[in-house]
Amino acid sequence: MANDFEKAIEQAKYTALPLPRTKSDPTTILEFTHGYLTIVRNPHSCLPDPPISVTEDPSVSLISFTHQFSFDLKGIVGFFAKIFQLGNAKAELEAKSVRKATVQLGGLSHHTIETGALIDYLITQKSATTCYRDILDKDHFTLVAALKANSFTYEFSNSSGVVVKFSAPEAKGLFRADATMDVQVASDGKIVVTSPAYVGYVAWDGKRIAREIEKAKAPIRLGIAAKKPTTSLQPFINASPSTITLVEKALSPADLWQRRLTSMGIHKAA
Repeated sequence: MANDFEKAIEQAKYTALPLPRTKSDPTTILEFTHGYLTIVRNPHSCLPDPPISVTEDPSVSLISFTHQFSFDLKGIVGFFAKIFQLGNAKAELEAKSVRKATVQLGGLSHHTIETGALIDYLITQKSATTCYRDILDKDHFTLVAALKANSFTYEFSNSSGVVVKFSAPEAKGLFRADATMDVQVASDGKIVVTSPAYVGYVAWDGKRIAREIEKAKAPIRLGIAAKKPTTSLQPFINASPSTITLVEKALSPADLWQRRLTSMGIHKAA
């Protein structure tokens, strides 16, 4: 069962994916191989910057992510694994009798590529290149946007609801803190981790991208001056029917789950 964070992510049309922190920016190309998520192309290796720049879109409403998200022990361990790639957190949390946790995301921002620039660039590329084939492969999906959090504030509690406190060294050890992370423990027991990371993604598959390319080429074939697309990804949260355009072309969490099952030889979800 999805926790409230995953539900909020899905409602906003993002998907939580367990990706390496340094290789998960928009323009990354992914696939599922035997159920495992693998990176086909690293960020900007096929979609160079420029012209495919990743920029922050301030028009996206992030109000749905301003409250705290609650997790049981299994949920918080899963969150750690997806966001921080921490595989041994369970034993350390159990040793402190942690059973529940809340997480507050801070410094949120929506990062996106400009889809008009994406299609314009791909129209100019030669179909014989391996990059072009990777982008348009129906089994591959390209990250086109992502939700980024700058900080994470945690509060842990035991089965009785009493706050479980960690010392500064314990907190830094729990998060495997390095030079890129700042871990602070407040007097009330909350742990504030400042370490920018993507927490949700939006992806297009090769089939969807190919459709957009064909649509853009149609005016050219008809001898009409092609009009450069100016629409970028629109706000994902509480979008009205009139604003739901490019988001509808994105892969939903259910789509990605089915891709994973298909890669395992399972063609229908149970």
